[in-house]
Amino acid sequence: MKKHLKTVKTSIVLGILLSSLIVAFTPSSTAAVFSVEADVVMTYNATAASAKVVPLTGEIAIEIDINAKIQGLLAKFYERMFAGRADMSVDLTVKETPSWCTARISPNVVNPILSTLWAKQPAYVHISFNEDAPAHEVTIITIEMRANAPGTWGRVKGVTKTGEISFTPSYLPIIDATPKSTYKEISPGEIITFDIDLENLGNAETEFIFKVSDVPDGWSASILSNTKVGSKIQGKDPKKTIKLFIQPPYDFGYHNDREDIRITVKGRYFATGTGALLETEEYEITFTVRSRGFSTPGFEAALALVALIGVALVIKNRRKIK
Repeated sequence: MKKHLKTVKTSIVLGILLSSLIVAFTPSSTAAVFSVEADVVMTYNATAASAKVVPLTGEIAIEIDINAKIQGLLAKFYERMFAGRADMSVDLTVKETPSWCTARISPNVVNPILSTLWAKQPAYVHISFNEDAPAHEVTIITIEMRANAPGTWGRVKGVTKTGEISFTPSYLPIIDATPKSTYKEISPGEIITFDIDLENLGNAETEFIFKVSDVPDGWSASILSNTKVGSKIQGKDPKKTIKLFIQPPYDFGYHNDREDIRITVKGRYFATGTGALLETEEYEITFTVRSRGFSTPGFEAALALVALIGVALVIKNRRKIK
């Protein structure tokens, strides 16, 4: 038995020496026929990778499979010779990404078994987007794979290839509506306006939706029901100013009324690609108005008439004196 094992080992060593001599002393074109080289490809679940990634919500991880093998005339020979003694080694690197994207891969080295058939090992691509990521714009992540077979005494030629995986940032709903003031004093019946500065901080054009939610009896308030504001990321103006109109009652007498008027605002985006309606949370803004002074509704015409009669009498009396 020992003699048999010794014979097998001697045959393996002689085989290696013979193959090395053949490659060393033959022309390069002929040596290529006897060469053994690594090959590597990347596969992944396209459905999992197609999920939209919401910016600023942390990273997601997508599993990828790194498939490697050796190929060439002597590949089978090396597979048997190094079985259980050497594996493939694939170094993984994420190439340059956009400034609004962060991507990494773990582990960054995988070790499929050395085989003439595709052998795979899993890895994970971790990706996240910041607030500058444009909504629904496909982002291609390129992964470099450097495959070799350490432990085979350099008999397997390494190879470097790249694979691509795509991700799509989702809509990021961030809006801001800031009044230039929230308190004013006016006379009864006067119409007052409040300017409200809007800013779309999201990554797609957003529709601002407004509603008067609370107005005291006898008062009136009106505001534009909706308006669209562009996104800076898409090269449009992300700011706009709208007006809220408020009018207190005009009842007869002296007024010193202080009341609060409330409106609500939220952002809305219609994703035409998916048909989904995405909205921000609704929040409330309060405006305070003091109506102070006398009001004499219906008496203006009578007072004007009395004044005209008074003027006419004065003029008439002056003529008589003359």
